Amino acid sequence: MGVEEEFLLVDPRRLTAVAAAPRVLGPDGGLELAAGLDGEVDAELNREQVETGSAPHTSLEGLRSSLVALRRAAAEAARAEGVLLAAAATSPAPTDPTPTPKGRYRRMHAEFGLTAREQLTCGCHVHVGIDSPDEAVGALDRLRPYLAPLVALSANSPFWHGEDTGYDSYRTQVWQRWPTAGPTGPFGSPAAYDQVVADLVGSGAALDEGMIYFDVRLSRRYPTLELRVADVCLSVDDAVLIAALARALVTTAAREWRAGRPVLAARPEQLRAASWRAARHGLSGQLLDVSTTELVPARVLVDRLLEHLRPALAEVGDLDAVTELLDTVLTRGNGAARQRRAYAERHELGDVVSLVARETVP
Repeated sequence: MGVEEEFLLVDPRRLTAVAAAPRVLGPDGGLELAAGLDGEVDAELNREQVETGSAPHTSLEGLRSSLVALRRAAAEAARAEGVLLAAAATSPAPTDPTPTPKGRYRRMHAEFGLTAREQLTCGCHVHVGIDSPDEAVGALDRLRPYLAPLVALSANSPFWHGEDTGYDSYRTQVWQRWPTAGPTGPFGSPAAYDQVVADLVGSGAALDEGMIYFDVRLSRRYPTLELRVADVCLSVDDAVLIAALARALVTTAAREWRAGRPVLAARPEQLRAASWRAARHGLSGQLLDVSTTELVPARVLVDRLLEHLRPALAEVGDLDAVTELLDTVLTRGNGAARQRRAYAERHELGDVVSLVARETVP
């Protein structure tokens, strides 16, 4: 598994995200990392953000070390330019994003208008290795009903343009403006998946395959299945938890595919409703269990997910660590809850930014 994390670059005095990526990353558009540090730090859609990408890892300890090192490297480069690295999935303060000066990004802005111009959001994408396109599509079709808890656990974007949105993950709402974003129906085969992708690109809903923004997609660059529903996490430990759950989801779903188990008959409309509730309420309200179509407390749905994934987690030795990480998040709250607690003390967005910058780099 490997993890990509997107971060904001924030002016510590004005509190707004600033177009500092060209200075932070250097003339080549990618940060030169110290010897022995695996991964990459690159540009993103807007100049107010950067993205890190870890190398693939098989252990949670190795993944965590890589994510910490990448966050530190990016934060040090940002500090050298007088800005902060911030693991917030939306900017707490009002910000006017500016596109990275690349031809593809300019075309996205020209074609998709305000959707692209306002798209200053930061996600966490988990890549899980797969053996074949058939396995990837078989797993994708079967893990679709289990994504809402990942949205709730990672939710880290309660503020937008200086206001509390009422959502734990407002990034989810903003992101789903893209015409290819969100949940999908089952595909059944790689050929069917490829045809849908080709049709979407042909329709102009995506400029290219890189703009296929399904909640889960086959990666264009790697032999992986890419889960894209999570906000960038406030803490590294939460990102490790999301990665561990994502790997277990793919493992479990791939086994169900190999065993010939049928795909759960969940429509995209139901999956969108489940994602909306998770984005709206996070861990504090009731979420939709797609498999039973009932509303249950978030903790109940998280417990059901853990039970579903228990064999896969136990097999690779992740069960105890994941149980402990889940207990921590459920006790102290997700990133959205922590941002709101920081704001509640003095009703100052500066306190939110200070918390985020402090927690981004352990």
